Amino acid sequence: FHCPICARWYRRFQSFGLKGRPNARCPGCGSLERHRFLWLYLNKTFNTRRRVRNVLHVAPETCLQSVLLQQPGILYVGVDRYDDDANAEQQDLTALKFSAGSFDLLICNHVLEHILDDRAALSEIRRVLRPSGRALIMVPIDRNRCVTYENPSINSTVARHEAFGHPYHVRICGWDYAGRIRELGFDVREVHSTSLSEHKRRINRINKTLLYDCTP
Repeated sequence: FHCPICARWYRRFQSFGLKGRPNARCPGCGSLERHRFLWLYLNKTFNTRRRVRNVLHVAPETCLQSVLLQQPGILYVGVDRYDDDANAEQQDLTALKFSAGSFDLLICNHVLEHILDDRAALSEIRRVLRPSGRALIMVPIDRNRCVTYENPSINSTVARHEAFGHPYHVRICGWDYAGRIRELGFDVREVHSTSLSEHKRRINRINKTLLYDCTP
């Protein structure tokens, strides 16, 4: 298997998750399937003539952050609601401190399912993007669910785990989630991992996943 993020080959990847999903986690950089798919898509962005200079990375994953910081000409900013380290400012996605139109690219990977007022977060994402900018958004999609399920009255970690499959998730996103993003004024292009060749998905260990390429 090959990891496109750390650019190394491995005889096998590590299992991951409560059910021990086989060959999911890269033993070198720790990337999961969704990170590798996102990075392959990001490479297209950096390799086109489209200018990308200011990048905002929400709840930055170490595997992606490390390669983004190496991109020439990129002014990188990471933000996280809880963590505060050398490469991430402590900020709330529903009330960002940046001026309008500050970023060419915003990355938000498996974050919105943790935020009760995700519409406020999406509104902030749109506000801080430049008119020509784009947001790459991923959320876990229940492929058997047409309509997103949420219930704000479910507010304990135990109850959320039972209802949403994770103690810190506040909804289960269905196929309609792209519509929610469009409600906030985005044009949304749905990018499926199945757009990659079967060979590419196999050697990079990428499962069925979905990315929203959003422009204001």
